[in-house]
Parts: sequence; C-alpha cells; structure tokens
Amino acid sequence: MKKKVLFAVAAASVLGQGAYAQSSVTLYGVVTASMQYVNHAQNVANGVLAPGSGSQYLMNSSGIAQSRFGLRGVEDLGGGLQSLFVLESQFNTDNGQLGGGLLFGRQAFVGLKGGYGRVTFGRQYTSSFLTMGNFMPAAYAPEFEPVVGFAGPNFRENNMVQYQGQFGGFSLNTHWSLGERSGSLAAGSAYGIGASYFSDGFGLGVAYDEVKTLNTAQATGASGSNDYGRDMRAAIGASYTLGKVKLMGGYRWGNSVAPATGTPTLLPHRDDMYWLGLNWEATSALRLTLAYYYDDIKQATIAGSKVNPPNPQQYLALADYSISKRTDFFAAAMYARNASLNWDNIAYLPNGQSVGYLPATSQTYYKTPGASGQLGVSLGIRTIF
Repeated sequence: MKKKVLFAVAAASVLGQGAYAQSSVTLYGVVTASMQYVNHAQNVANGVLAPGSGSQYLMNSSGIAQSRFGLRGVEDLGGGLQSLFVLESQFNTDNGQLGGGLLFGRQAFVGLKGGYGRVTFGRQYTSSFLTMGNFMPAAYAPEFEPVVGFAGPNFRENNMVQYQGQFGGFSLNTHWSLGERSGSLAAGSAYGIGASYFSDGFGLGVAYDEVKTLNTAQATGASGSNDYGRDMRAAIGASYTLGKVKLMGGYRWGNSVAPATGTPTLLPHRDDMYWLGLNWEATSALRLTLAYYYDDIKQATIAGSKVNPPNPQQYLALADYSISKRTDFFAAAMYARNASLNWDNIAYLPNGQSVGYLPATSQTYYKTPGASGQLGVSLGIRTIF
C-alpha cells in the first residue's frame, strides 16, 4: 500500500492572481531477504581465487526483487501537462548499507508528461531494458535471472534524455545519454530505442541499445585518448497469454568491441542469447515460473587472446506465494552449467582471475574451477510499501 503525502502548492502570478496546482509525493519501496544455499562455491579476493571452497550459506538482499526505497512526485501544470520526478535508492537488507555506492543509484530523473508521452532527464533505465522486461520470465529478478548477461552492465545510464509514449497497445521508448568526454561527443555516450505491441494476449517487442564504452584510463578519469569501444545489443521477444498461463521467449544479439587503444572496461565478446519461460497463476495466491537461458558465446578476447569459452546455461524453477496484497514468500531452485549462478564467472585465467559478466547485485557468485556447474536453492520473503 503506497503512502501518499498530498499537498497544495500556491503560486502568485505577476498580476497578483492566485493559481493553485495539485501535487502529490509518494514514498514507495520493497524490502526483501532470502536465505540461500550454493554449492561449488570458491573463495575469491578482489576477483582472484583464494584458498577454500565448498558449499556456501548466505543471506541475500535481492531475492525476487532488489530491496529499495524511493520518492516519486507529480504536479498538475494545467492543460493536460504534468511535471514529475523519481528518486530511487538501493539498500542491502542484511547489513543496512546502501547498494551500488550511490545515494540514488537506481533512478534519479525529472521531466514532463502529457498526451503525447513523457520526456525525462537524469539517471534512468535504457530503452531496451524497459521494453524487454515484459518478455523476461522472472521479470529481472536479480537473484534468479542473468540480468547482466542479457542487458550488459550499462542497463542504467547517467545523463540520459528519454522519451516514452503509449498509444493504445503500442509503446515506444527511446533515449540518448550524453558522454561528457572533453573533445568528443561520442565517447562514453549511449543511445537506444525499443518498441512493443500487445493485443488479444499476444505481445511482441524489439529493441536496440549501444554504449560507446571507454578504456580504463578514461573510465577512471585519467588522461587518455578519445578512442572508445562499442557495446551493441539488439533483442526481440514475444509472449502469449492463454488463460492463467503466459508463455514467452526471446533472442538477444550482442557484440562488444574493444577500443583500439587502452584496456577496455568491458570484456570484448560476440554472443547470441536465447531464453524461454512460462508463468502460471496456479491459484489466486500462487504464481509458478519455469525458465531456461542459454548464451552462445561465439568469441571472447581474454588477456589479448581470442578464446571460445563453454556456453553458459541456466535453469530456474520459482514459486511465489502471496499472503496479502503487500507480502509474499518465495522459493526457488536454479542451476547454472558452464558458469556460476547468473553467469557471474564463466572461466578462470591461468593467474586465477575470473572472467564473466559483471554481477547484477551485491551478491557475486564464484564457481570452483573444476566444477561443471553450480546449484542454488533459495527461500525468502518480500514486502512492498
């Protein structure tokens, strides 16, 4: 249940006439925690193998959704036009710390909306991420779905100008992120577009995002060239709802190209990702999800050498039971093959350093080098306010 604080804002015009605009500010959030068992877990220090491995028991702050709180506000400006803002922060339930190292690292934007859509400015999700969320089996649940494997680590962007429009069953998202690199308009910038259509139980979405990735010197603020790489991702997804069952699947093409000079901030690779999923509203309170994810890594460049690592896969079975409108319990089992859970690491270099996708949450999984896969079992609770 959202708690709203309503107030009236009075403003006098230069003519001395009073004008009143109705405004609202909403405090909202999610608090979640899960207990998880993970096998074949390797101790790691700063991304390098450390002594000790075996089963791991831990508490997560992500589970079926990342713990977070935020403020959203809207003001009626008249004539069908409204101003709006969103400030959203991530935190860790297990220790109370802010997540991601930023006060409002999830979202921080302001803008306008009217009959033709909305335009917003600030830190936001990319167009592809917003569009394809409707076709992901676990809706980007950070503990259960390889979010970064699908979207890359840049599914949120700073300095973004974004347009969103809804026209009947058709939705459009597009954005541009300013790079803020002196002497170059492109370096560090990003852009994307996504469109979806839903009608009579059928849904279809297409999207493309591209980030002009920096080399390590640029990313850390040191002096460096204006040369940049490109992280490109195109996706198509479809869904069909029949009664209480929703089927979905999709394909994502990816190509991350390193800058010509300097160390890239992303692992250069070319891959094709596929996924299939099913959601079943078994009862009014019980929702079941089955999903399968597969990434065909065509080629990756690791330490200057081109390699073809084993293709990661992941299987998911998730049950979510609501005991009220605000609170639910969830239980899940997932198994990753040729990678750690959520593909946080795929392989190890000779020096023991792990190679894989950057983690989507504060919890990073590391698989022991000799294990073919990793199993995780979770039991948790979530409450929404």
